[in-house]
Amino acid sequence: MHPELLRLGSFTLASYTALVNIGLLAGAIIAYFQARRRGLSTTWALDTTLVTALGGLIGARAVYVAVNWAYYGDYVRRAVRIWEGGLAWHGGLAGGLIAVLAYCAIWRISSRQTLNVLTPGAAVLAICAWLGCLLHGCAYGVETYPGQGLLWTLSLELPDLYGIRAPRIAVQLLGAGWSAVALAAVVIAGRRAQLDRLLFPLWLTLYSAGSFGLGFLRADATPLIAGWRADQIVDLALTVIGTATLAVGLLRIRRRRTGGDLT
Repeated sequence: MHPELLRLGSFTLASYTALVNIGLLAGAIIAYFQARRRGLSTTWALDTTLVTALGGLIGARAVYVAVNWAYYGDYVRRAVRIWEGGLAWHGGLAGGLIAVLAYCAIWRISSRQTLNVLTPGAAVLAICAWLGCLLHGCAYGVETYPGQGLLWTLSLELPDLYGIRAPRIAVQLLGAGWSAVALAAVVIAGRRAQLDRLLFPLWLTLYSAGSFGLGFLRADATPLIAGWRADQIVDLALTVIGTATLAVGLLRIRRRRTGGDLT
């Protein structure tokens, strides 16, 4: 729709880049207040956010380039031009997790507590990323036609990554909406002392499940494994991991309430 937000001479600010940066800034601000609410060091929260964001960006770009190596193999220099767009959320998750776990191990900080502080900000970043894709044309949906009922209702005149406009399912808006639902669930859970410890697995479960479902509506190119989109397979695995982690956490809460002990 509007891939370029600003152009000044040779300088171009891509809409996707701008929205991702807004999401990162919002995430840092949210982490600051999350730490303050929990009585933790705000400096630690900002440092952790910076480390996680850096690891996430590197991971997201690395996975995107790897998946699209058929193109980047001929244009290697463009692989490091992260400002041109092209990030994979699974790589961002992996890179961010590696960075935050390493940081926590070095400074001997609770990784679970750190992830819970960062989770609301990550949920906001996900919303911004989907909206960035809407403006840039990435993660576009399948084309639709009159008479397709609900699919047609969920469609808008949208471009693909190559600028070709057609009625398509507005996957990006659906993704942003589902991300907002996941954020709301995290905010509500965060108001309860016991559930406040499970924010990250809660968000991971909801967001991954939503991404898996939206994968059926996407038309952007991605590697296929046994006829399935590779990103959907990863989404499904993350949903299972998140659900299992959440279930274990809820079981521990129940055991504490009943006076039991789970080691």
